[in-house]
Amino acid sequence: MKFFKNKFFIFSLSIVIFIVILTATLSLMGQTGPVKNALNLIAQPFRYVGIQIKEAFDGFSLYFSSVEDLQKENESLASALAEMEQKISESEAVKAENERLRAYLDVKKTHPDLKLTEALIIGNESENFMTIFTLNKGSGDGISLGMPVIVPEGLVGSVCEVGFNWCRVRAITEASASVGAYIPRSGEVGVLEGDISLKDTGNCYLTYLSADADIEIGDFVLSSGKGSVYPRDMVIGKIIAVETNEYLRTKVATVEISADLTSLKYVMIITDFVIIAEE
Repeated sequence: MKFFKNKFFIFSLSIVIFIVILTATLSLMGQTGPVKNALNLIAQPFRYVGIQIKEAFDGFSLYFSSVEDLQKENESLASALAEMEQKISESEAVKAENERLRAYLDVKKTHPDLKLTEALIIGNESENFMTIFTLNKGSGDGISLGMPVIVPEGLVGSVCEVGFNWCRVRAITEASASVGAYIPRSGEVGVLEGDISLKDTGNCYLTYLSADADIEIGDFVLSSGKGSVYPRDMVIGKIIAVETNEYLRTKVATVEISADLTSLKYVMIITDFVIIAEE
């Protein structure tokens, strides 16, 4: 009952009843035009609002459709970009590998009998100059003890331990390493030996030289092939100092190794070569 006593409700109801009676009266009198005009006048704002709402929904639909299309296009472009980057990466890797292998062309020209297997250095046991390091090739790849290891610049060392998929290499600068060597200019023959006193320099000594041996600073030193461990005529380094021991009547030369043992990443393992018979 309180609801029907509400003044606003009574006023609103009165307006509605008045409009209904007025509409009915005008209709009975044949005055439908004004009724239609009044209804159209009342409905006009609602039509406008309806049109605006429809256009807004159409706009939102178009917007979200465009966003979805852009997302799909972006995903497609991202996929194409990733594929292109992968191809570029593979191309660069192949290019780098070709450059590494091309560097061995001169070695193969001089030593066509060599059979080589490339290996990656995966660990080392020294600080500045590598003396013992580990490669990612082993017996499963045909690697065995004593096989020589080289880079394009010259000798590095030889395999001293082998696992199935790894091996360890002793550099020629190790104190326990030795290589038969000679000087091509004069034909002088000696033995290249690592020494603990030279470990931080990456150099070696050329020993077993007579006091009158014809050796000079700047002479190149090559492997002699004696001992059948290393092929003959592999580059070792060059002489940077010569000392004479008058008491023992011998000479000792300091040899700077051609291979840069501070930055090795890839090396070649010589898996086979022709052994030259010693005279």
